[in-house]
This record gives sequence, C-alpha cells and structure tokens, in this order.
Amino acid sequence: MAPPAASGTFARAWAAYLRQLAARPLRTKMATSAALFAVGDCVAQFGIEGRRPIRFARMAFYGGTVFAPLAHTWLGLVDRVRLASPAKTLAARVALDQAAWGPFIVFVFWTTNGFLEGKTPSEVRRKVEHAFLPSWSKAVCVFAPTQIINFTWVPLQHRLLFVQSVGLGWNIYLSYVNNINNRRLAAAAAEVAAADVGFNAGAGADNITAREARQRLEAAERRKREIKDEEGGGATGVGTRMGCARRADTAITPRVRATSGERQDEWVRASREHSPDTIRHLDL
Repeated sequence: MAPPAASGTFARAWAAYLRQLAARPLRTKMATSAALFAVGDCVAQFGIEGRRPIRFARMAFYGGTVFAPLAHTWLGLVDRVRLASPAKTLAARVALDQAAWGPFIVFVFWTTNGFLEGKTPSEVRRKVEHAFLPSWSKAVCVFAPTQIINFTWVPLQHRLLFVQSVGLGWNIYLSYVNNINNRRLAAAAAEVAAADVGFNAGAGADNITAREARQRLEAAERRKREIKDEEGGGATGVGTRMGCARRADTAITPRVRATSGERQDEWVRASREHSPDTIRHLDL
C-alpha cells in the first residue's frame, strides 16, 4: 500500500490533470504526448540503441505537435461510429483503427522524422519503403488488442493517454529483454575469440568449439535484430523507432592483432568486462 502522502500527491496531480484536460483538452494532450514520446525515446536510447540527444528533442516535438493533434482528432472521429450492437460497433472501430489510422500514422511518423533529420525527399521515400511494412505489422500485433480494451472500457478523453501508456510499457519491456541479450552477445563474442585463439595456435580440435561459439554468437545477433524490429509496437502509441531500427553492417569482431597472444589478451579483458565499449555490440 502506498504511503498516505504519496497517495495524496498523486491524487492532487491527477485532479489537476483532469481539470486541465476538461478546460484545454487538445493542449493538455499535446503536452502529455510530448512527455511520453520523450520518455519512450529515452527508454529506447538507454536500453536498446545508444544515446542520441538530438533525437530526444525530435521525438518530443513530433509527439506534441504532430501526433497528439492527429490522434485527438482521429479518436474523436472513430468514437462517432455506431452500429446495431456494441459488438459490431467495437469490431468496426478496431478494424478502422488498424486499417486506416495504423498505416497513416506509420507513414506520418517516418516521413516527418525523416525531414526533421534533414533527409532529402528521395532519402525519406526510401526510408518509408524500407520501414513501413515491419512497423505497421508490429503495431497491429500490439495495438489491436490494446484498442479493443480502449474502445470498450476507457472514456474518450483518456484513450490517447491509455494507448500511449501501453506504447511506453512496450518500450520498457523491449529494453529489459535487450539488456539480457547484450550480456549473451558479450559472452558469445568472447567465446568466439577464445576458440579462434586456440585454433590459430595449432589446436585443431578447437575448430569444433569455434564453430559452436560462432553459432551462439549468430543466434544472439539474430535476437538483437528481432528486438529492434519489435520496436514497431509503438507505431500508434509512444513509438520510438517503430521497427526497422538501424542495422549494423559489421559483425562483432575484435581488432585483429599481429599475434594470437595479443588477440587473446584483448579478448580476455573484454570477456571480463563485458562492456559495450569493449565488445562492440550491434549498433550500440
């Protein structure tokens, strides 16, 4: 149970939020959306992709000035859908949301952020072509069930906050999973190096060990790519990278030294530290 003081503070903050929401609904949603986009991007940067402060500002700007007004308008429009029964109404709203809003907002996200990054129209077009389908497909998996709950039980004025909160939770979950996988990447990379050192020194039996170690490393790299793709869950919510995060073009390899002894020393230090600065993780 929360302490009374903490409960009272939260209650007062929530009451103040509700007053602002009633008096200035769009402005309040814009401020809330900017904050949640910024927090979601921080989660992704610290837990998934590495720190890029300028993107934090872009995401806050996008969430507050682009996403929030569009989402506010859309949720108001879809609430007007009324069919013969509550079940049919719900089915129609969810179908419209995923078939019309989902593709639209994925396109808007990649286009807007592409231009904010200073990309040319042709670069933005290529980015949209590359990212659109993975982003939308991941968003459907996460936000179709979310919208069923949203349209059934959540009051209209709170629906944007609810869907963005789910997106934030999705990013936190992905960051947790990714941090676990980072440890596996570090251990697998150290195993590959140790096996290579043994093989290069003339221990032919270590060839099997090297092969097995590389398989473990490749499995960890695949999982890393899958985690980055799953960021697509945020396409209609807090969304940071929304699938198709930047791919690394190189594998995790040590700096090649002149002798196997020097390589071994380098990887012994790396395996002890398990640091992203020592063992170059994918795109981190």
